[in-house]
Amino acid sequence: MTHPFAFLAPEWPEVHEAAARAWGAAIPDPRAACFYARRALELAVTWAFQHDRALKAPWEESLGSLIHEPTFKNLAGEAVFAKARLLQQLGNQAVHRAAPAPEAESVAAVR
Repeated sequence: MTHPFAFLAPEWPEVHEAAARAWGAAIPDPRAACFYARRALELAVTWAFQHDRALKAPWEESLGSLIHEPTFKNLAGEAVFAKARLLQQLGNQAVHRAAPAPEAESVAAVR
């Protein structure tokens, strides 16, 4: 079965790889799925900052700084910003918390 992120492959192969890994791990390995979903987001946002002159790079290049940068928030809109923030949080929790990542979180991250 082709995964729903196949459309990314021709133009953004790195984003595609991370998104495909997130999709494939959503049920069997929720921690990995959250990690790879966050990685896909980080790659996509970094690409946007490199290619869209309307975006002003923040003083720090962390994912949190990038998505909270006002030019990104304004361009992305509140709905996309909220989803980006959720992916960042789920990915961070998957890496740093001792408890396993819940399957519901990995499904939400991939969605």
